Amino acid sequence: MTTIRNLDYECYLDAAKRHAGYQEEWLKTGYAPRGYYLKDFCLIREGDTWHLFHIAGTPGVSCCLPGNEIWFGHAATTDFCTWTTHLPCFYIDPGGWDCGHVFAPYVIEHGGKYWMFYTGCSIENTQRIGVAVSNDLFTWERASPRPVIRPEKYPWAFCPTENGAPCRDPHVARVGGEFFMYYTAVTKEGRACVARAVSTNLLEWTDCGPAYLAPSLAHCESSNMQRLGDTYLLFFGGHYEYWSYVVSDNPQHWPEQEPLPLKKGVTAMEVIATKDMRWLVAYFKLRNMRLFLGVIDWSDSTPAINEIASPEPLADFGL
Repeated sequence: MTTIRNLDYECYLDAAKRHAGYQEEWLKTGYAPRGYYLKDFCLIREGDTWHLFHIAGTPGVSCCLPGNEIWFGHAATTDFCTWTTHLPCFYIDPGGWDCGHVFAPYVIEHGGKYWMFYTGCSIENTQRIGVAVSNDLFTWERASPRPVIRPEKYPWAFCPTENGAPCRDPHVARVGGEFFMYYTAVTKEGRACVARAVSTNLLEWTDCGPAYLAPSLAHCESSNMQRLGDTYLLFFGGHYEYWSYVVSDNPQHWPEQEPLPLKKGVTAMEVIATKDMRWLVAYFKLRNMRLFLGVIDWSDSTPAINEIASPEPLADFGL
């Protein structure tokens, strides 16, 4: 009996193996899948492993053009020095409301499942926020056929249903017995803002309007809320190319204030671990669109993200 080699399948297996195993000195070069760039991202820990989900795209191609940024990258690490690059895990729906692009994933665990909130876009970049679920962080299914955040229904929001509309970059946090979602948007008066919605089940969300109105921005980027002692810090990019933050004693509202800068050339950041007043954080650089690590010391008179390029500082955070 003649055995026929399936050369196409062998090609696939070989490519997937090389894709997963490729390594660089990631702390120095920044992580991104080979041949792609990395933008808005999230990290979630499962046991001793950190899973990374991120926008992936082709260098030199605009995120607004059809065919680019149509799936999420997925990688995993136990030490942030060596990465396993998995195959893409979530794609656009060519026949759905998110047929053009998918941006800015954010994953949390709840009720024995993982929930991924993401920005879905039409071909012409009209943006809404949807949700998908997974049991294992590898296989994802949309939890709803429609977006869960639709600002065209909100009286405060600038959100036309065609020709492009800003509504992106979700971040979900547990606050008491509820979930708060923060995302970036624009008001009908043309003001950049970080908006807030609230839910108890992650599927049905109640609009709470803008949580922060930016005094001098066209659009905020990649919102992220973190607690520091008795205060709440709302982070975002777009302030003169800096990753910045504003301060409040209330996670529902931040008074109008000029953002405080942390690092230039950064548009998204996630907290990996904390120790006293020091945070280990991951962020991507606009210059080369790769993932880097740094430390913020909030006891400094002027806190900033201090980049690290060797594994020694990671030991302070148990890595």
